[in-house]
Amino acid sequence: MINHPQAPRDLSTTNGKLHDGAVASTAALLSEKQANKMKQTNVHFHLGAEHKSDHYNDATASEKYDAAEAHHRRQLSESPRPGFMCPNTDLTPEQVDDSYVWQHCTGKMHVGNSYETHYVHSSSAGYSDELADGLGAAAGGGLTLNPMLAVETIVYHIVAGEEIGDHDLVHGWDHVEHDDALAYLGSTTGQSYDNEVCSPYVVSWHVNTHCVQVSAATFDNMCRQMKEEYGMEADLASHGSRKLVDKAYVVPMGDVHLLRNV
Repeated sequence: MINHPQAPRDLSTTNGKLHDGAVASTAALLSEKQANKMKQTNVHFHLGAEHKSDHYNDATASEKYDAAEAHHRRQLSESPRPGFMCPNTDLTPEQVDDSYVWQHCTGKMHVGNSYETHYVHSSSAGYSDELADGLGAAAGGGLTLNPMLAVETIVYHIVAGEEIGDHDLVHGWDHVEHDDALAYLGSTTGQSYDNEVCSPYVVSWHVNTHCVQVSAATFDNMCRQMKEEYGMEADLASHGSRKLVDKAYVVPMGDVHLLRNV
């Protein structure tokens, strides 16, 4: 029996309004200041966006995957499920040139794809500045058994060309404009959860709803930093994206706020 809301929530709008939900928040929604008082414990990325916004809303890849999985579940079980993509319609042929040779990110990485990147903060991290693979430290492997969790989210749209923006995407939330980010209470995500199997963890989500263009080299440099500076290996490949949660299991639109107002 679910007793707290789930994630990812649909953050797109219809006629200027968010889609409604039915599960009231059961814990305090952390502000950006409160989240940043906790140490970042992990950074990882998902193929496509787990959330949906007015800017990343292309479901072509996820619909194709879901249709194939219905008939070939075993063949796709080890493949990451794609989420929503930023549209490539406004990009030039040069920007979607997929000839870049990835040096540090692993798995099948492609120019033109979008990757929802999660910056995980936890009260269980103590005073360590070290990042680690997975969510073990964030979800209670440190000092507390029932930690406060906050996840800051940016959807990076990979394009060809020179390096774009700040090179430190490992802590990218601190370097990317997110004045229009939305905040809501949800849960951890990933392909192991669905509308029947819920995540037990409560998470304050801070979601940048715009697509942020970065070059393949810039994103690959993030993986280099993860590997060389923090010894991370498992999170150098993209994770699958959880399907949007049914409205019966997410917070109502009245409980989704502009982050700057939290």
